Amino acid sequence: MNQRERVARAAAFFEQCDDLALLHRLTGEAAPRARKYVAALLARGDEDTIPPPADLRPAREAASREEALETFRKTDDFALFQVLARAIGRRIEALEIIASAEFPAGARVIVPRKSSYPAGTPELAGTVEESGTQLTVALDNGETWQGPPSLARKERQP
Repeated sequence: MNQRERVARAAAFFEQCDDLALLHRLTGEAAPRARKYVAALLARGDEDTIPPPADLRPAREAASREEALETFRKTDDFALFQVLARAIGRRIEALEIIASAEFPAGARVIVPRKSSYPAGTPELAGTVEESGTQLTVALDNGETWQGPPSLARKERQP
């Protein structure tokens, strides 16, 4: 199996992955790598040296989690790396939109103080002001919280 096939299989895995913590962690890993790729390419030329994402045929079968992670970490071709980063980003966006449907404006929620993955403590209660790929929550302590809907959960009523 060549690198393009491995990337197509890994992208298929990420397009189906429901593990938001993993996907968010991978975007955190992807950003500095992308910056390095771009810096190296610009050092050799101008913006025209930066390739677009590779055009790959869909894989017949998705990679396993382990294979997808290995492919993500070992891919050193920027055009192929962009395919993986886009698949991960699109999946995060889709899952966050789905999660936001649970939290209409006015809903009572519990959110972690830190609005990024991994979720942490302490948890704070508040009311959803705006929903979408990012939630805006008016916290009971008077502060405003903004973060991904997947970090929120409905507040249990006593």
